Amino acid sequence: MEDMKPSPIFSLNEWLPLEQAANHLSSVIGATVRTADILRFALDGHLKLSVRFPNFATVKRGEIIQFPHSQIEASITAGVLPSELKWQMLPPTAARFLADVPEEAEGQPFFKIRNLKLDDERYVKFVGKVKTIIGLWDLPMIGGEMIDVEERYQQLTGGPNLNLAAIEGAVVEGPDGGLCQLQEQFSVKEYSSVWDQEHRELKQQIAAADIPEEEAEKLLDSHKKERKQILQTMKALSEEDSFYPARRLPKDSTLVVRREVLIEFEKFVKQRQLNPCNPVDNNAQHRVPTNSCQPAIARKIIQYFKVKCDPDENTEWWKDKMREANRNGLAGCRVGEGRKGPGGSSWRPDQIAAWLLDRHEKGHEGLSSDAAAAALRRFPGCDEAATAFFQSDE
Repeated sequence: MEDMKPSPIFSLNEWLPLEQAANHLSSVIGATVRTADILRFALDGHLKLSVRFPNFATVKRGEIIQFPHSQIEASITAGVLPSELKWQMLPPTAARFLADVPEEAEGQPFFKIRNLKLDDERYVKFVGKVKTIIGLWDLPMIGGEMIDVEERYQQLTGGPNLNLAAIEGAVVEGPDGGLCQLQEQFSVKEYSSVWDQEHRELKQQIAAADIPEEEAEKLLDSHKKERKQILQTMKALSEEDSFYPARRLPKDSTLVVRREVLIEFEKFVKQRQLNPCNPVDNNAQHRVPTNSCQPAIARKIIQYFKVKCDPDENTEWWKDKMREANRNGLAGCRVGEGRKGPGGSSWRPDQIAAWLLDRHEKGHEGLSSDAAAAALRRFPGCDEAATAFFQSDE
């Protein structure tokens, strides 16, 4: 590794493909970095991935809708659902697959917001006519693009196949922070090709199972009728209605990392190497010397560290503390320069837990050891810190 040096043309590149980005990081941080590591860093919130569209990609632009959680709850109670949001009535059985269903909704049908949720107050509505984009766009990691990256990571590391899907589709972020939902278009040609393959497989299955001729004819005839109905539906669609959210990034797109993102990541890694345990403040009693605990976006910090029982009050409490991080002794918990993305700035969960415990022991609003440890275990890589440094108060 000592012989590796940064490429002299690095400063000329606006972006690097994943393999080149891995080689560059290997040369500057003194450790082997693989392509899979770049994907993992992105999934864990350490760096922002970008995607390059060499050909045109089709999108619908996003419109941010702001609705406080308390206002939405009041609307549901009153039976008047805000028309600005997209709603869907779900059966009782769907509750066990969703994390944010209120207890009172269990055992009965309930309404669920289908818009992409950014935080407790902001949603995205993808509206308007389909447009085309080209060039370099960032991945906000809030929709199908995150599943796409996770799938590629699993493939590179010999992991399992993924059976996940994002209803909101794959999303990209423009230079102005605006979000766009990638679109695909129904294609009669592509569907016919898929149907032909399915038809051949159905015939093979019928032959292998030795199904009686009469029953086999019914199966084949049913498959043909299905094809006819779907083709009729597709042909009846208007040009605008023939588009639907893409589940993954286009096959001709390329994952890359922007140069400035790599430079910022280098600083982050070197800081961790020099000082793996940044104290919350000079007077804090609790130290959490662990490198395994991964940074998390502000939304996750607010969601898991519940200082206030009421979700809205908890959100406001955290926003006030994070807004004045230096004054509140939180600056040491923040990652990098605190620049915000769709999920908020990035923070160290282990240092946040230490800060909350220190406040609790000084008689201020915070969390006990048990509460801090329970919250900390919900973050990737934080089990060790939760066990070793946050013992029970009893």
